Amino acid sequence: VFRFCCLLIYCREMIQHRPYTQKVDVYSFGIVLWELITGMLPFQNMTAVQAAFAVVNRNVRPIIPNDCLAVLRDIMTRCWDPNPDVRPPFAEIVGMLENAENEIMTTVRKARFRCCMTHPMTAD
Repeated sequence: VFRFCCLLIYCREMIQHRPYTQKVDVYSFGIVLWELITGMLPFQNMTAVQAAFAVVNRNVRPIIPNDCLAVLRDIMTRCWDPNPDVRPPFAEIVGMLENAENEIMTTVRKARFRCCMTHPMTAD
């Protein structure tokens, strides 16, 4: 499972063994953010090889829930851009998260991330 999980956070340029920059970490951040929001692992219905093929050859990305905050949806989709040069730098991602902090915290407090629905960490 660990090896499968790690393969799924790799972007196209890593899977294809091409030169890469810090933007691979930006792609991975988008995947981890999706995992936090959904409480799931991406591509659960695929083997690791199928998932890698889908990411590289069909530009498949995890499905973002319809009720996801627009700012979080935007961060994830921008992080997953097939062109690493288009992915935002971490400084920009941090700025986006800081600008949306109140909305994110209010929404998370009300709905909680899906993974915490059965085991809430707060009493409210």
